[in-house]
Amino acid sequence: MSDQEDPFLERYFLDPGSEGSIGSIYVADEDLLEIFGVEDLAEAQRLFVKSLPHVNLLRGYLAGDTPPMHSRLRIYVRILLFLCWMQTTKTRQRGDHEFREMLERHTGYKFSIMLGLNPMWELLQDYLAKKHGIVLDLPDILPHSQIGRTLRIAFPTWRDKAVFRKLRQDLDPDSLLDPLQVSNRLTTSRHLLTETMHSFEYNFDLFDRSWKRGGREYMETPFWQAWYSVVAEHAALEELEIVAGDFGDCELFRKSPLGERKPIRSPEEASKYVPQLIAKAIRSGIVLMEDIGFGRSRATTAVASNLMLLHRSRMKECDEGAIRSYVDVNSTWVLASFRNKGPGVGEAKPNAREFGWFDGIRVGSALLGRSPLTPVLAAPGNATVTLNGRDIAMEKREGGLAFPPGTYSGDANAYCRGVGRSVVLVPRAIEVGESLRYAFDRTKHISEELFHYETAPFTEAPASPWTGTRAPACEEMITIAEALYARTERGLSFVEALEIIRRGLSGVGNPPREWDILRSFSDAGWFDLTLLRSFPARRLLQRPLSVRPLGAHLVQIEGPTPLAVVEHVAASADGAGATLETHDGVSPWVLPRYLVRTTNLAGQRDFMRRVGYMVSAPLARAEFRHGDRSGAHGYHVIARFDEDNGFFRPDDAEKMPDGLYRLERNEAKTPFLYRSVVKGQPDENFESPSVAILNHHARRQRRLFSYDGFVVTAIAPRASLPSSWARWAAGRSVCNAGATLRADNWLYAYPMGGEEISALSKLVSIAVDTNERLPWIDMFTVSASNRNRAIWDARAGKIRGLRIPGGLECQ
Repeated sequence: MSDQEDPFLERYFLDPGSEGSIGSIYVADEDLLEIFGVEDLAEAQRLFVKSLPHVNLLRGYLAGDTPPMHSRLRIYVRILLFLCWMQTTKTRQRGDHEFREMLERHTGYKFSIMLGLNPMWELLQDYLAKKHGIVLDLPDILPHSQIGRTLRIAFPTWRDKAVFRKLRQDLDPDSLLDPLQVSNRLTTSRHLLTETMHSFEYNFDLFDRSWKRGGREYMETPFWQAWYSVVAEHAALEELEIVAGDFGDCELFRKSPLGERKPIRSPEEASKYVPQLIAKAIRSGIVLMEDIGFGRSRATTAVASNLMLLHRSRMKECDEGAIRSYVDVNSTWVLASFRNKGPGVGEAKPNAREFGWFDGIRVGSALLGRSPLTPVLAAPGNATVTLNGRDIAMEKREGGLAFPPGTYSGDANAYCRGVGRSVVLVPRAIEVGESLRYAFDRTKHISEELFHYETAPFTEAPASPWTGTRAPACEEMITIAEALYARTERGLSFVEALEIIRRGLSGVGNPPREWDILRSFSDAGWFDLTLLRSFPARRLLQRPLSVRPLGAHLVQIEGPTPLAVVEHVAASADGAGATLETHDGVSPWVLPRYLVRTTNLAGQRDFMRRVGYMVSAPLARAEFRHGDRSGAHGYHVIARFDEDNGFFRPDDAEKMPDGLYRLERNEAKTPFLYRSVVKGQPDENFESPSVAILNHHARRQRRLFSYDGFVVTAIAPRASLPSSWARWAAGRSVCNAGATLRADNWLYAYPMGGEEISALSKLVSIAVDTNERLPWIDMFTVSASNRNRAIWDARAGKIRGLRIPGGLECQ
């Protein structure tokens, strides 16, 4: 027998034996799911029973009718591990303590004589010692001479949990999850244990050594996992946590001290699992929240907190301007950020900035002076403000004094009760040097585009300017752009970026969605949307500035182009005798693209030398890619995609029928996994929500996009092109994509021409509308010999007859 041929032997003996002697065996239910490659525990249990020998052979092995043989070791291992598993599985019924009755319930047959168990263990012990040098520390066979050894090597059995329940009664409720207190009480209370608890002591020693080494590894030990499951039977120790969703929404979870999270739809669902004080706060409608980073916050009992989970009925109790901002959690709860005071709570603890400027966007040693992202003055009384020596009539807004709409530059001084506070304002961000920019690192980040990153439908460079209606960027969009550029020098969390956009839109009626604005920056080449490899969180990273020559007379500027960069490019173009061209976007909520036009090739080279930006790397050829088709062991469902509304809704289903699911790893140290389940097709996994949604719609043969001759818009909810493809299209059309208003509805539009549509249609399904048809084209497209061929209708400006993935036809 080859060791590698037996997953049971390798997982439970060879792997742990490489780290020391083996004195206990824990066969987890989750292990069976991975070993047998199924998603359902009942199915894994059925397969485990089926893998055992036929009942007549099994009765003979257990009874010891024949001496143990090395050739049958693999069979013995499976039998022994099955007997260990049936004592510890979560499916074991409470009060089911009789070993033989449990075996009969699983197999359907009664076994009375088990003289063969001890010889099996001894043969395995001898094999491991002689062939692998592994010590299998077996318990003594007494007092149950036939099954005693098998009873005491499994962990945790009902006997172990009985000890845990006694320990829970002995400990103070506040010390139940303190590893030091648990260790001390067991060490000094040996009356809890008996000489027969071999496996318990072995696992306790592993835990004790683990927590003393430091860190949180002790929480992964079988001892601590079993201890927590007993503690959680009666103690409400879980946390209420709010996490930023994939598209700027908020999602609720209850989180156990072991790190396991369960999605919930409202805070009330967590009331019986969280401590009493937090449950009381939920009932009152005001829950203090603590910001724990990465777009996450958790309920707390701290006296002072400016972040609160607030019932909508309590918002009317807030002082005017007290709420800085808020985000909807569901139809009845909001997550609100307060200036100083919330309803029903006292003043926040005073700090050094009780009177002063705050909430500004830092630009070097100054603050951005573009309203509404200018700093706000907190003043306990009447205050006066001057800018460059002239009085400014400040507006009372958001719990402080804010600058009126406009752009400001110079020294702003505030005076109140003989005390002064000053700050320097600048009208725009400063250009970031490459040495200071925090770059995309594949070892730390995962691109939201996954395998589509830096690819394009085809790689030919020549541009073909879009002929549709363009609009210059509005002042609010420019302000948001300057603020985001200033804050992303060293990277910026997804949640903070959305907050900046919300503040920038605070004075706009019927603005676009924050997510669409953020996506337009990514599609314009300003930022990369990334996922952290070591944590389920999202981050914006600034893209490098670069130039892409187009023929001998044009140079396209790629990357973020704030006002300072545009000024730099304009000066370099002027020095080279070239002209800077500004090409507006598809709507006022889209930033322009910039081209530099030279008279000849020498002038083009002179400009590129002067401006000093690197030349853009060539793009790889894009192709349709499937997701990872391996399993999802160690993950559990926390949300399901609502295909009609385009959001992930909380879900903790154990089974996954057709749909797109977001999965979380139990230890929550890796990014979320998105699993597409479509009947009749292999399941596929993705780490990016956007790519997962795009592929899932395609697998369902759902229409993804439509083209009206000028712009591409999404048909399927939340479908979007990978940013690399959008940047490619924007570069060819010299027009950035973004939010546009049509019939009082905001749509995300990609401006394109016929050549771009022809190439893109080979990758995603695009329904092309047309009102004109030429008879000869109709005859051509229905011809069997010309099936799957595309025709460019010059009169209609459309592609005709193109068969696309999913059985759709562009007509």
